[in-house]
Amino acid sequence: MFELQDAVTVDGRSYRIRTDYRVILEIFVMLQDPELDDGDRTEALMRMFYVDRPEDVKAAIEAFASFVDPRPRSDRKRPGLVDWEADFDLIAAAVNHVLGTECRALPYLHWRTFLGAYMEISPESLFSRVISIREKTKTGRKLEKWEREWYRKNKDLVDLPMKYSESEKALLEEWT
Repeated sequence: MFELQDAVTVDGRSYRIRTDYRVILEIFVMLQDPELDDGDRTEALMRMFYVDRPEDVKAAIEAFASFVDPRPRSDRKRPGLVDWEADFDLIAAAVNHVLGTECRALPYLHWRTFLGAYMEISPESLFSRVISIREKTKTGRKLEKWEREWYRKNKDLVDLPMKYSESEKALLEEWT
């Protein structure tokens, strides 16, 4: 009960998993790769997360989802506000503040420890400010005067980069 999880149960059987936060973040980045189709994403997730691969892929994906975010689905934040790759430096700085150490320098950090620190990020942190402004702009809520000014000066932090496949990039280059 108080141990950090190193396996998940799929169809009544325990399967060892890779639990370092870097692996989970690499999976998140891979899942957003526009070059991959759903089959490629599923195959990569299974290879990256599981030490021993379960037979039931659907149940294995559900076990992965429950491991990375154990909260009930209704408690999860809306998607689209965080880009784990683009925001990583901001996230790491905020997590470092919570942990009191540089997470990237640690040879291993369990995902749940990282997630716990992530959930405790201060509302006054730079990352929280970025997320707050993203959320307001995505939902059409009006920014305060200071937020508009801050956003104007820090658009590169707030605006998420568009991710294009190689074929989309080539098409865009043809048009421009």
